[in-house]
Amino acid sequence: MRHFDREVVVTRWTPKDVKDAAVERVVAGEAVSLVARDVGVGPESVYGWLRVRGVEPPGRRASRLRDPFVREAVGLVRAGMSISQAAQTVGISTGLLHSRLKKAGVIEVRPRRAHLSPDERAQAVERVLAGESCQTVADAIGVHPSTVYGWIRKQRYAKLRRQRHRRTPDEAVVSLPDTGKKLGKDSVMPAPMKTQAVDGFPSGVFDKHALVGRGRRLTVEDRVAIEAGCRVGDSARAIAQKINRHHSVVAREITRNGWKIVDEDGTEQLRYNAHNAAVSTAGRMVRPKLRKLDESPTLRGVVVDCLARRWSPGRISAWLEHAFSDDESMRISHEAIYSALYIQGKGSLRAELEEVMKTKDVLIRGGSTRKRRARNAGVLTGRPWIKGAEITHRSPEADDRAIPGHWEGDLVIGKGGKSALITLVERTSRYTLLGHLPDEHSSHTVVATLQDMVKDLNTEQLKTITWDQGAEMAVTAQVQIKDGCQVFFCEPHSPWQRPTNENTNGLLRQYFPKSTDLRPYSPQDLEHVSQELNARPRKTLNWDTPAERLRDLLTTT
Repeated sequence: MRHFDREVVVTRWTPKDVKDAAVERVVAGEAVSLVARDVGVGPESVYGWLRVRGVEPPGRRASRLRDPFVREAVGLVRAGMSISQAAQTVGISTGLLHSRLKKAGVIEVRPRRAHLSPDERAQAVERVLAGESCQTVADAIGVHPSTVYGWIRKQRYAKLRRQRHRRTPDEAVVSLPDTGKKLGKDSVMPAPMKTQAVDGFPSGVFDKHALVGRGRRLTVEDRVAIEAGCRVGDSARAIAQKINRHHSVVAREITRNGWKIVDEDGTEQLRYNAHNAAVSTAGRMVRPKLRKLDESPTLRGVVVDCLARRWSPGRISAWLEHAFSDDESMRISHEAIYSALYIQGKGSLRAELEEVMKTKDVLIRGGSTRKRRARNAGVLTGRPWIKGAEITHRSPEADDRAIPGHWEGDLVIGKGGKSALITLVERTSRYTLLGHLPDEHSSHTVVATLQDMVKDLNTEQLKTITWDQGAEMAVTAQVQIKDGCQVFFCEPHSPWQRPTNENTNGLLRQYFPKSTDLRPYSPQDLEHVSQELNARPRKTLNWDTPAERLRDLLTTT
């Protein structure tokens, strides 16, 4: 309350029985803060009541009981035991022992590092970006190298955030080829990826602590230790322990720059040369690198020829490894081919391919949306030529694809539904036969064309043909395609029962896209397409071609 210009402080009076009860609760083991909160006073008041009654506070009592253990732990540390082991031995916390050791002067108190201003941090980052090692800069300013890395990351993030609000950066101005399309008014061209060229050996390769990212490069001393370890037969883990590096770093270095020799007794030994490894590593770090397709005209010609035959990059990569197993220069990954085709600035492979194929449509595209399955899928319809020739009656021999002679067929319809192609695919080898129907595809015409396509096949090479339920095969109920050949029909809307033929039809659409008029093509054109399909390596055949697999099957049987 206030009285004129004086302030009178009125304190709350606590009854004696309340004080006695509070002291008893503290003596019983309850916390002083909890008791003070229940009584409605501050903890200092409860401590005062304890002093008046001559009761030792619980915290001081616990400290007094811990003192012998703490002194014992301090003696163990003075004797040479670690702080954690000493605390665990006597049963106290490591933090308590650490603070007592500081008070006793057993361990030195590390002075707090001075706070660095933003300008000092920016100068440290500039020194690192100028070429100094991060370790050197961190030692000079008295911080850990990871702290300097954090400053560099923050600076990069800040620069990226500033660039997001820019219209078009000056470094993003590039010249585009004339594609006939105009950029919109608000179009923004993203900045291209750049690689920095290095003249001679990169700086820091032979430095004592040359850093890369969060780690550091192998130094001359490290490589000399690796060479000595390989000479005496040490493992990568043993060498890594000697140079204080991770064993995977040493293992990769030996794999990348080492070699094996075979002794007279047949045992293999690893060899490694420190100088040659350093020179090779420096050479590999030079940027920009010459791409393999630009470096090898022979490989580039083979890749362009395979792409012109509509092979996928994955198929080309696997076939090159199979066809040129003894020539490492004729190997290339499918990612490199995709980059040369789809990413601008990766070479003129796309332009060269367009010139070879005489078309602009040279890139691989996905298929169309799959149709929904009809409600009557799997239910036989009232078509008389199907009865008794359902696929369920087909021999199990055709399912496992172990024995050749089982074929799948279908029609590929041309523009307007008038012209068509007959596709006949052998299930085991994926060998393909094509038949031309330029004018119409009635049942009689289809069966007559099939009879002409299979006239050179014997009974072992042609056992069954599996077709869908199209009306083009209605005559097969009265006319056989060939003696000993049975025709079976799939369930309605079940193309997965003819998977080989459906896959081949997809490959055939690379030559004859949908809505293509098939009438102008000659039998010679179809023969050329079938030869390309049969000479195309297939992953499911372990990268053999259908022609090679069928030849092997016929010679073995």
